[in-house]
Amino acid sequence: MESGFFCYIIASCFVVLNSHTASSHKAWDEVVMVKENTSTTLVCNGARLQGDISINWKVKSVAADEWKLILSASEKKKFSGGAWKASMRLTDDNFQDTGDFSLDVLPKVEDGGLYSCLIKKQERKVKERIFLLAVLKVDFFPAAPVPQYSTLRLFARVNPDISVSKITWTAPGGLPMKTEKWPTSGTVTKVPQVQNNDGGTYTCTVYHWGHSNGVLEAHVDVIVDADKVASFTNISHSSEISTATQTHKSLLLACPSSQGDYVLLYWLPPDAKKHSMMKLVYQYNRWTGSTSKHSNKLQLAGPPYDPEAGSFAFLLTPDLKEGGLYACEVYLNDVVFSQRTRLSVLKGKQEEAVGGEGLEKVKQKIELMYQQENGGWPFEAAGYLICIPLKHMI
Repeated sequence: MESGFFCYIIASCFVVLNSHTASSHKAWDEVVMVKENTSTTLVCNGARLQGDISINWKVKSVAADEWKLILSASEKKKFSGGAWKASMRLTDDNFQDTGDFSLDVLPKVEDGGLYSCLIKKQERKVKERIFLLAVLKVDFFPAAPVPQYSTLRLFARVNPDISVSKITWTAPGGLPMKTEKWPTSGTVTKVPQVQNNDGGTYTCTVYHWGHSNGVLEAHVDVIVDADKVASFTNISHSSEISTATQTHKSLLLACPSSQGDYVLLYWLPPDAKKHSMMKLVYQYNRWTGSTSKHSNKLQLAGPPYDPEAGSFAFLLTPDLKEGGLYACEVYLNDVVFSQRTRLSVLKGKQEEAVGGEGLEKVKQKIELMYQQENGGWPFEAAGYLICIPLKHMI
């Protein structure tokens, strides 16, 4: 009995915030970047004051005009406002004696925004400090364990992202990964066709505008299930295309119009009896840029197609025996789009003859040879065409 190998994903967040950097933006005094569900303190200190001292914590989104009260406290009373949550509390209830008016927060990504610490004495403002709390949420899919050949998706989103200059992902070993910014998911990277050696620690790094040391890191530890292979059952087939071309002339092999993560091109020779004899002749992964091909007569098509963006088609310059069935499969996450093209390859020969009194007659013999799908036998047709210059017809 073979021994199994159980694997799983551990999502960990080793948050590194090298400094609470002050922004030059007039809307806030300090930027605090933190991973979602990680406790942090918005530090607001003041001198020890005697008399009627109160503290008001308020919050608003960057785009909002009005503040919402989180809590208000004084020596005599304490109450919560409409923006209060159980994950928010004063660091020190004896703030009158210690001068510590800070707020402890265990934020969700939706808690990101502007926070105001307003200290008053006898209803007169003594001090106000405004924080920009930027909350990072890191997520991944599919859920653990990650099957082989599936597409691992890593997401990173900061709310608000007004203070963020860029977000990067690096693979195990520190290799930079291609990323894209999506409206709802944030900064995304993918690892299509996951293999065992893709396991390890993936790092998300958030950079603060104008401050090289304002960095937040979060880590996701990925382990691949060595015994489980992804199953692609959601396959969409387009109508089959039948076409023909001459030998050594470029032909566009169509792929599905849907954008994808990677593309596979299969070929079934015309004399093959079973579809199981299809050969993988080209594959391209747009997230890693890796290419594997088995023929120099095939290449990815350029504009209006854009392989780096997931828009695929192929250019084929075939020999006579390279007709047959071509299947282009585009993979997007766990969905497959398929386009098949049945191709006949024609061969042309040409010869010239001159005859007649001052009249050039051009005779072109056309031989068409192609290989039929049933049995691979060549078919030949011949014909003659007489071309007469236009001046002899006036």
